[in-house]
Amino acid sequence: MRGSSKLSLTLALAFMLCWLGYTHGQVQDDLFRCNVQYKCSDVKELAWAIADERCYVFHNNCLLKVEQCARKNSGRSELIETTREICKPSCTKDCPDIYDPVCAQIFQEEYLTFSNECEMRNYICTNERPYSFLAVGECVEQPVG
Repeated sequence: MRGSSKLSLTLALAFMLCWLGYTHGQVQDDLFRCNVQYKCSDVKELAWAIADERCYVFHNNCLLKVEQCARKNSGRSELIETTREICKPSCTKDCPDIYDPVCAQIFQEEYLTFSNECEMRNYICTNERPYSFLAVGECVEQPVG
């Protein structure tokens, strides 16, 4: 893997860790420890899983395992690995009609503002575009990289 690819992946995962820090400090610690343990590549081979009746899509199986590790360590429900065909019907959920914006970077690509996290998760799963960065609030600028 080229140095710039490793740096991009490291930065993307660091951004994801920052987002998780605002929701649960323990989750951030768990995700960081798991990320260090697995050392994932940036190869795109989508992986699918279900938890709490919601479908999740990951950039690759290694990143799914990082999330699974963090979930186990924090006591959250485990992801059940599955196929795209089984998972896709569980992509969308009814979302509350509230404006609580989040900014997501579609895996090392564009930044998009969503009206709330539920809407973001629906979009990501339906369009098969996992995120690598998530922050509270509207996207105001994109980092130079």
